[in-house]
Amino acid sequence: MKKSAVICLMLLVVIILGGCGGSQRVNTSEEVRFPSSPPGVIEAMSFNIRVDTFLDGPNRWASRKELVFDTLVDNAPDVIGLQEALDHQVCQIQQALPQYAHYAAGRNDGKQKGESCALFYRKDRFVLEDCGTFWFSDTPSRPGSKDWGNLWPRLCSWVYLTEKGTGDGFYVYNVHFDVFSQNSRQKSAELLAKRITARQTNDPFIVMGDFNMELDNPAMAYLQNIDSKTPYPRMLTAWQSLHPGRTGEGTHHGFRGSTSGPNIDHIPICDSARALDVRIDRRRVNGRYPSDHFPVIATIHLTSLPRALEPVAAQMPLQNPQQN
Repeated sequence: MKKSAVICLMLLVVIILGGCGGSQRVNTSEEVRFPSSPPGVIEAMSFNIRVDTFLDGPNRWASRKELVFDTLVDNAPDVIGLQEALDHQVCQIQQALPQYAHYAAGRNDGKQKGESCALFYRKDRFVLEDCGTFWFSDTPSRPGSKDWGNLWPRLCSWVYLTEKGTGDGFYVYNVHFDVFSQNSRQKSAELLAKRITARQTNDPFIVMGDFNMELDNPAMAYLQNIDSKTPYPRMLTAWQSLHPGRTGEGTHHGFRGSTSGPNIDHIPICDSARALDVRIDRRRVNGRYPSDHFPVIATIHLTSLPRALEPVAAQMPLQNPQQN
């Protein structure tokens, strides 16, 4: 094969791989400054980073990936749940944030094809003990399976982490429910509750994701076991825990930055844990947003706190750095 042909073939491979090995900013370990946290206190971020699609025009991934990197670096969470992340997006985030490790499975084949619910976690603080993925369908172990009215496969990826030093473990579940079908959302909530109940240990858990439904949706109420009529463990979103009844803080804004959009990105936690803080990062840089969703960040104590030490939820701090 001629040298020119070999060069062309190599360039084609780079394009197909979405630039994972191409030139891009790579953060050094000094760029992520993790705050000092007591054992058992976890900062968790749920972030729908928006799939890379040409339909977004000027908001396509190549034009905003640096903003996503900066959002992650500036918040420096312990664990991150991404939704809609294609393999090359996961790859580029991993290269940009080498202090994290990750687990991801594409929704189409359980490997690299299709969107994922990727999970990133701090390598210096946690050890990955177990992980897995299941699909929201009648055959949850079959990659790419879909039922219940959803047009695309929907899934949940999870990890079981132990904290270095203490050896204490906890589960993190990352989900993306269907956007159109209420039947799918209801059945997905039921399956998620069953899977959480069947986890191998009784360690605490955190759920993150784009649920595509607001807190008053019946499927969301079921998932949180509001009426305690199901045999599943009760959980409550960090938002509900700190701001019961408070509405009007949207998380989906369609690249417009509106705060009045639907609040569909949630971080439910087990009943034994306590939310210490919850915030929304609404940053805009030079008129551009990192995604069409605002990320939600919660600080969680994984074991119960004495009532006297529980936080007073007055005003939710909203991060809103803007550079116009």
